[in-house]
Amino acid sequence: MDARKLFGVIIIVFGILLLLNSAGIADVNIGYLFSNFWPMILIIIGAFVLLANPASKVGGIITLTIGVVFQLKNLGYFDIFQYISFWPVLLILIGLWIVFGRGPKWDTDSNDTFSALGLFSGSSVRSVSRQFQGGSATAIFGGVEIDLSEAQITSDQKEARVEVFAAFGGINMVVPQGWNVIIKGIPLFGGWENKTLSKGNDQDAPILKLNCLVMFGGLEVKN
Repeated sequence: MDARKLFGVIIIVFGILLLLNSAGIADVNIGYLFSNFWPMILIIIGAFVLLANPASKVGGIITLTIGVVFQLKNLGYFDIFQYISFWPVLLILIGLWIVFGRGPKWDTDSNDTFSALGLFSGSSVRSVSRQFQGGSATAIFGGVEIDLSEAQITSDQKEARVEVFAAFGGINMVVPQGWNVIIKGIPLFGGWENKTLSKGNDQDAPILKLNCLVMFGGLEVKN
């Protein structure tokens, strides 16, 4: 399961709880659950990133740590705010990591599909596949760079698909000249921009279809 699907599952579970509560099938105190256990969302996302994408481990650690700290506070076990001012310390640590940490490395991928995730950090993927089929790109409070300039879509295959999910983050994608890029999806206080030279003019050209869900974020595609 990628990060986009994980986010969808969390939304579905929350919707089911609301539906059961409104239908009177179950007496679920949504306000109590959310106010006391909302940090579990951060814990789940942080653990997922650490297990599924080691390249974004810093973002995973930050997300997991914030979730654990707030969950302990909500349960009454440990309140870090009694000892230190948590947010300034967190901002200082993030700033030190940005200043002295290494920038995201380009991961060259020869597989026919790719998966890129940027969570409170950056991710850079370059595909050199000779039979490119697509992949997934997810940016949550982070950035993702995707280079497909050396990838190839075969004439038999004709098209490739990429699932794009950006929430408070940005995704930049570079594609070869001559590809027809088709972008469809849902923009929620966000959007995308197709700066490629060929925008469906050549009917025989390879097709790259981008299925997008963009919330308070952006997607840019160019040659």
